[in-house]
Amino acid sequence: MKYIMLLLIILIAPLLNACGDKVVAKPADYRKPVYYVDKAKFAKGRPCAEVLFKCLPESQDKGWQNEKQNEENAIDFFELTPEVTARYKKVVKDWSKKYEENSMDPYVISTKDKAFFDEVEHKQFLKEMEESLGKEFPGFWRDVPKPVRYRWLRRAMSKGDKYGYKLPEYRGKISMIELCARIGLDFDLDPKWENITKFIALPKSSRRNYVGSAVDYVGFTIFEKDINRNGHNLTDWSLQTALRYLPYPKRPVPSLK
Repeated sequence: MKYIMLLLIILIAPLLNACGDKVVAKPADYRKPVYYVDKAKFAKGRPCAEVLFKCLPESQDKGWQNEKQNEENAIDFFELTPEVTARYKKVVKDWSKKYEENSMDPYVISTKDKAFFDEVEHKQFLKEMEESLGKEFPGFWRDVPKPVRYRWLRRAMSKGDKYGYKLPEYRGKISMIELCARIGLDFDLDPKWENITKFIALPKSSRRNYVGSAVDYVGFTIFEKDINRNGHNLTDWSLQTALRYLPYPKRPVPSLK
């Protein structure tokens, strides 16, 4: 009888726990087995270990870099000349005026002007990101031709599309560009970045910008940065999302407590 009662307690205990204390759902544990990427592992497979375009694995592939201008890559060669800028300002001014006159009119801008507007916006974003990487990592581009820089940025943005980082337009892809600048365009094909790939592909990760958390994690663990690219301290609070899924850093994580 004693053994029967003991068996019943063992079987019923989980049910009692589920009905009593709240069970906190834990995320999938990607830390088993641990694939911790340190500076040595980071450098493996790269021409060099710095954060420079020439150190990225794809920098050795000249095929996509030597593409001549065509319909698909025309944006890489599109220049924001004074004439283009003047027309862009006029399109925006006319668009705003017509919208104020009748905000319910869906045809306040012509198809031609809208295509031109989108093209300029796209190129402005590419130019902004090209300059941003150059400031963040002095010498990042060096003698890389402008069209190749823009082409690389577009490839990184396509990687953002692949993992759902599409909104807001262009701006939601900044973090993916930042990540690719550090670990390469094809990181999701490299086993050493398996944890990073799984992390940024988690459900709802695009809405919560897990790729941005991945950038901070890489900065803290590999480059031993204490401040992220936005000037904020890296702590157990700012890294909390990444540390729930990624291998724990080998160096102490500053605590806010």
